[in-house]
Amino acid sequence: MFKAKFIFVLFVFVVKFAVAATPASTGLHLSFEQRLALTYALLAQGESQENKQEILERAKAYFQGIYNKEVEHVKVKNFEEFLRLHKGAWPNTHSVKLDLEILEKQGPRAMKIFEAESPRIQKQIDTYLEWQQEQLKNMAQKQNGAESLDMEKLAGQAMALLQNPEAQKIAENWVLQESEALLADRMKELDRVGEKIAQNGFAQQQDKTMRIFMETMFSEYFSRLSPESKKLIVSSYLGGDLLVSDMKKFEIMVQNSGPQLQKLLQVVARQADLGPEMLEVFRALENSVRPVPWVQVEQIVSKEHGNYKFTYFERKALGVGTMAQVHRAKIMVDGKRHDVVVRFIKPGIAERVQEDKVILTEVAKILDNNPEFRKTGAPKLTPIIEDITATVTAELSQEDTIRRQKLAKTRYDGTMLMKTPEYKNYIEFNVPRIYESTGESNLMVQEMVIGKKLDKEVALYKEVAPEMKKAVIENMAKLWANEVMFGGGFYHSDLHQGNFMMHVTDPKIRLHILDFGMGGVISESMQRQVMVLGAGTELLNAELIARAFWNLSDKNRNTVNQTQLQSLVAERIRRIKSGAEVNTSLEHWTAFAMDNGIKLPYEFVSLNRGIVIVNKLLADAGSKLTVTSMMKSYAVAHPAMVYQKLVVEEKISRTDLMKLGWSEMKGVIFGPSEKITAPAAVGLRCEAIFL
Repeated sequence: MFKAKFIFVLFVFVVKFAVAATPASTGLHLSFEQRLALTYALLAQGESQENKQEILERAKAYFQGIYNKEVEHVKVKNFEEFLRLHKGAWPNTHSVKLDLEILEKQGPRAMKIFEAESPRIQKQIDTYLEWQQEQLKNMAQKQNGAESLDMEKLAGQAMALLQNPEAQKIAENWVLQESEALLADRMKELDRVGEKIAQNGFAQQQDKTMRIFMETMFSEYFSRLSPESKKLIVSSYLGGDLLVSDMKKFEIMVQNSGPQLQKLLQVVARQADLGPEMLEVFRALENSVRPVPWVQVEQIVSKEHGNYKFTYFERKALGVGTMAQVHRAKIMVDGKRHDVVVRFIKPGIAERVQEDKVILTEVAKILDNNPEFRKTGAPKLTPIIEDITATVTAELSQEDTIRRQKLAKTRYDGTMLMKTPEYKNYIEFNVPRIYESTGESNLMVQEMVIGKKLDKEVALYKEVAPEMKKAVIENMAKLWANEVMFGGGFYHSDLHQGNFMMHVTDPKIRLHILDFGMGGVISESMQRQVMVLGAGTELLNAELIARAFWNLSDKNRNTVNQTQLQSLVAERIRRIKSGAEVNTSLEHWTAFAMDNGIKLPYEFVSLNRGIVIVNKLLADAGSKLTVTSMMKSYAVAHPAMVYQKLVVEEKISRTDLMKLGWSEMKGVIFGPSEKITAPAAVGLRCEAIFL
C-alpha cells in the first residue's frame, strides 16, 4: 500500500504555485518520482488523445519498473545530502520530451527511504517529508476552487492502474482528464505572472518610453510562447522550490525565454534605470544561462572523433552563453598534447530563434501602433527586432565565428605601453589560436588561455595600481576604435567583461579577447559614410544627412526614395532651427531615418551594439574617454585620410570641414601659409549613429 500511495503522485501532485509558509528556508521540493510523474502529465498536456495514451503507457511502464524494484535504504550524513538525493539527478535539457527520453533510457530507479545516524537529522527529514506531503495535498485540494480530492480514493486508483486490469480504464480516464485541466492551469500561471510583473515591476520606472516598452513586452511575450516552450518553463518550476515569489518565477521565465529576448534584456540591464530586484533578474542572464547537460554534450563530442583526438573532456561547462557553450579539453596535435577550449552551438537554439522572431515581431507591431509609445519619440521597434534577429541568426553559424576569430587574430594581436601615475607595463593583446578540424565539424576548438575577469584581477593590485582598470579598458578601447574607423574595419560587437580575460605578470599584462560569435567588418565605404553622417548632423546639412543614410541603407528595401528622404530631413532641420524641435543626437537622427523607411544593414546595427558596450566599459572604469572622443583624436591623427574621404571623395567643402572644429587639420586642408579662424570645436560624432 505504501508504494501505491507513493506512486499516486503521478495523478495527483500537480503543482500549485501559491504562497505558503515553509519550514526555515528549505522550500517545498518534489522528490524525483514526484517530479517524474508530473513531467509525464506535463508532456501529455495539450496533446491528441492518441499521444496522451502513448505517454500514459510509457508512464505506466516506468512506474511499474519502480514498483518491481526493492526499496533502497540510503544513509545520509546531513539534511542537505538528503534533499539532494531526494530530488535526484535530472537531465535538465532544453526539452521536456528529451528529459523523459533520457530518464527512460537510464531505466527506473528504486524508491528510497532515507536514514540518518543522527536522531536530530532523522527527525528533521521525517518532519520535512510529512510537511511536504501535507503541502502537496493542500495544493491539490485548493486547485482553482474545485472540490477537495479524496486522496485515499486516488491512491486506490493508482494501485488499480498497476494491479487490476478491470479498473485501469477508470483510472486512465481520470489521469487524462484531470492532468489536462490541472496542468493547463499551471501553463496559464505564466501569463498571470508576466502580466503581474509588467504592471507592478515597472510602475515606478521614470522613463516613460522604457515603462511602456517593458509593460507591453512582458504582458504579451509569455502568452505567445508555444506549448513546448511553456512546458520547459513549468518543468523548471518543478525542479525548484514550489513556493517561490512571483519575482523568482519571473526570473525562471526569463532564463527560459528565447535568445532574442534574452539579448534585448541584457542590453536593457546595462542601460535602463531599473529597480534592484528587476536589475538582478536581467543581469543574471549573463551568469545564469541554462547549460546544455553532459548527456547531450557527450553525444555531440562522440560524433567528432574523426576530426579531433580528445584525450580529456571536462564534463562541467566552462562558460554558458545564450547561443553557445564551452568546455575545457585536451587534444593531440602532431604528437603533442594541447590544452584547449571547445565551443558548440546549443542544440535546439535555432528553433527558439525562429519562435522569438515571430513573437517579438508581433509585440513590436503592438508597440509601433501604440499612440502613447509613439509620442515618447522612441524609434519604431519592428526594425530593431529585425536587426536583433539578424544578429542572433548570424551567431548561429560556427563557421562564421571561426572566420571572425581568425581575422581578429590578425587585427587585435599586438602590444601597447600602458601608463598610470603609479604604474606602467606593456599590455599584450591576444586572440586565442584556432585548431582546425580534419573534416566537417560542429565544434570550434581554440587554445586555452589563462586569466581572470578584469574586476577580479585588478582587485589584486588596487594598492599598487589603483587606476589599472581604467588604463586597461582605455587601451583596449583605443585598439578597438582605431581598427573600426581607421583600420581594416573589423569589430567585436560583444566586448563585455565576460568576453575578455586578464593575466598580470611582471614582464607584461596579457589580455585575451574571446567569443567572436558577434562581430564583423565594415567596409571602407561604410567608414566614409559614417563620417559624412556625423558631419551632416553637426552642420545640419540636409543633403549630407540624406546622402549618407541613403548610401548606408539597403536601397532595395527602403520605402522612400532619396529625394523624399532629403525633403523629410530638410523639414526636420527647419523645425530644429525654428525652435519647434530639439536638435538631438545622431542616434535620434538614425531613429528618424528608420521610422521614415530607411533599412540599415546588419553590419551597421551589429556595430551599434559593439560601441554601446565599449562606451559602457569606459564609463564603468571611470574613464572620461568615449568612442566619440577617440574617433576625433584618431581623425586628427590621420588628417590625410580624413581629407581624402570627406573632401576629395565626398565633396564636403573645406570650409564646412573647418566648421566641425578641426583646427588642428588646417595645415593639411589649407596649406601652412593660409590663415583662418576656426569656430569653437564641437567634434565629429562619426560613431554616434551606433549608440
